[in-house]
Amino acid sequence: MDGLWNQPPLNEWAIVGMNHYHVNGERRLFVEMVKGGQCIKEEGPDDQYLWNRLWHKANEQVRP
Repeated sequence: MDGLWNQPPLNEWAIVGMNHYHVNGERRLFVEMVKGGQCIKEEGPDDQYLWNRLWHKANEQVRP
């Protein structure tokens, strides 16, 4: 699946931490990204919504 991680603005951020684990049989992710001394992170089910939340956080960071 082509995700939001390789589309602007997330493609400008570096993934510095990403772990997966299972809770009650559900795969979950922890993702931490950095750019220019700023950090965004999310944790939750391994789905499109996790990357969507990161995308929104990255957009909030680029605002003046």
